[in-house]
Amino acid sequence: MNRIEGPSLVPSIPPSSPPVQLPRANVYRFTLRHMFLGVAFLLLLFAVVVPNSLPLSTAGAMGLAFMLALPGIRLGQSLRNLLALYACTVIVTIVYVIVGGMHGAPLVAMAEVTAVYIVSPMVWMIIAEGLHRRLGVDGLIDWFILLSVLCVLSVALFFYLFLTRGASAVEFFFQGANVNLSEGFSGATMHVYGSMIFLCGGFFSTPELIKSKPLRFGLLVMLLICALTSGRSALILAIPIGWILGWMLASRTVEHVGKSAIARLIQYGLPLLIAVMATLFLLQAYTQVSVSSVFDIVFDKVASGGGSARAEMSRSLYEGIFDNGGLGAGHGVGVQFVSDPLHPWRYEVVWLATIYRVGIVGAVIYVLPFLLYAVGVIRLALARLLPVRHKFMFCGFVCAFLATNTNPYIEAFSLQWMYVIPLVLWYIEYPSILKRVSQ
Repeated sequence: MNRIEGPSLVPSIPPSSPPVQLPRANVYRFTLRHMFLGVAFLLLLFAVVVPNSLPLSTAGAMGLAFMLALPGIRLGQSLRNLLALYACTVIVTIVYVIVGGMHGAPLVAMAEVTAVYIVSPMVWMIIAEGLHRRLGVDGLIDWFILLSVLCVLSVALFFYLFLTRGASAVEFFFQGANVNLSEGFSGATMHVYGSMIFLCGGFFSTPELIKSKPLRFGLLVMLLICALTSGRSALILAIPIGWILGWMLASRTVEHVGKSAIARLIQYGLPLLIAVMATLFLLQAYTQVSVSSVFDIVFDKVASGGGSARAEMSRSLYEGIFDNGGLGAGHGVGVQFVSDPLHPWRYEVVWLATIYRVGIVGAVIYVLPFLLYAVGVIRLALARLLPVRHKFMFCGFVCAFLATNTNPYIEAFSLQWMYVIPLVLWYIEYPSILKRVSQ
């Protein structure tokens, strides 16, 4: 059969006809995506740069970002695995809230525990899933670079305003703000130092994620200055911990191209060393801060278990654990040592406080999602399949998680992003993690 071809077989469109309007597919989702990303960035601005300074605004941004993240949510195997683990923690929380009520826990404490242990983690998980779906991990890390710069600027502004205009000028950052500059020591009361534990751990472990070399050098210097002048042992220790973890995992990543140890040292170690030397020079030349004095105080705090107050708190919690036989006294129930007269159920030594509240079994269930996360990352690293982006997230998470031993960051809804976001991003990209670990 002959093939017939000819221009007459193609229907022509009259010149006077209006252009064909193609259907505008996904217009709603495109708009919704931008709305979500705008609100999510505002939320991270509140939660990372000025955590606890604007609690109502942060809660409002969380609620709005949660609602904008719900359309199009993908409840795949990954998120179902994590939600199953979360459901186990919810059961533990409900049981021990009831136990706490039976032991005289106030209603305010039970409401706070419900909000912090049940509502807030769920909201952050949905927001984190939306960030992964609409932004991606690499885009989120770019956000963290910008937020790190803003964190550094907020610290500089805090010191400037306090030293020139007094404590009243920085009440926005911290109620009852104070700066301690004595005998070569520097310390300040700022909530942003909690966020910077994660950021310092992440960027000192994986500085290559900052593509611009001048920005990389400048940001590392600024983060190091902020850490040394913060007076926070957890923040100062986050830098060497992040660097050591990053060095250990550097050759286990997918992006590793077989560079020699000397080449990696020159490419990444040398800039870090120059940043450290430049920081020490700037502090010694232009400030009264003595690095040796700062290190002495840090070592003393670490050796004493976080200071005399935390050591006494730990002893009291140990006694409480022995008294209840490791079964748990319930949420909202305090021990003999009172850290906060207005909220006597709150304790900075979160690890021991958790065992005291929910017992050994309950604490294991609480830590299980994080433990599986760590095991999964280690297994992937041993197989040399760890992506650099997850190396950043994991190192930042480890530094933040270690800080919970002496700081209640994980119990602040505005700072829970440090613990939930890396977890969710990992489980989404590696949905069979539970199956792999069990094998």
